[in-house]
Amino acid sequence: MSLKTKAFIGFIAAITLFQAGLGFWQWNRRAEKHAFIAAIAEAAQKAPRQLAEAKLWDRVVLTGRYLHDRTAYVRSSRPDPKPGARDAEGRAPPAGSFGVVVMTPFVTRNCAADERCVLTTVYVNRGFVPTPPDGKIPAFERPDEPVTLTGFLRPSEKASFLQPGNDPARGVYFFRTIEEMAVAAGLFGADQPAPARYARFIDRQADPKEAAPPFGIEVRDFLKTIQNNHFEYALTWWALALTNVVIMGVFLVTRRKRDAAPR
Repeated sequence: MSLKTKAFIGFIAAITLFQAGLGFWQWNRRAEKHAFIAAIAEAAQKAPRQLAEAKLWDRVVLTGRYLHDRTAYVRSSRPDPKPGARDAEGRAPPAGSFGVVVMTPFVTRNCAADERCVLTTVYVNRGFVPTPPDGKIPAFERPDEPVTLTGFLRPSEKASFLQPGNDPARGVYFFRTIEEMAVAAGLFGADQPAPARYARFIDRQADPKEAAPPFGIEVRDFLKTIQNNHFEYALTWWALALTNVVIMGVFLVTRRKRDAAPR
């Protein structure tokens, strides 16, 4: 066996071990994510926390006012429900459509354990509003009085290179990147450096009695939004590693037959 062949085999072996290791890493991440989702599901059954004592992914309750004139609209879509699907109240879910996710700043009193309070602005995902074919945003409820809402505290989203990015100057959003929305809206402290004041938002939990948009998110739908593709990632890495082994086996058999052939 020549030196080049040995070097090639060593290179492929190293790549294969690396890919197999990534597969096991993703498999372990899958177990961690399952535990994470289970913890959120359990917390969703308990009383919501106050914003001051909450951490990311907690369910929270807060009272305040919406700043409707600073609302950002994130282009999205809602798939058609599966045949026979029903919500927690036994109602058929709305039909699928294109629309927007309504992201509105919400001013609330954030009170610490020592009862000292400060005004805090946090974006709230009010829910999904379907739009007509021309894309114009229809009228929907905009309460001016103080409201109390419950939702899940989650981190700001980051753009993906596979999808178009946000254009805050034109008010066009495809991701819930709260920092960009806050700067475009001119909210207090939005242009200050890290730690970012607007690095999280609330996914408003749906009221079972609401029948008009914006439609909030149900707990089971919220859990579905948490990415958990680690099983697929693990299979992909293991498949690549197995492919390397098969290709290397074919290469070695072919090379052996060629070397054994009479010259």
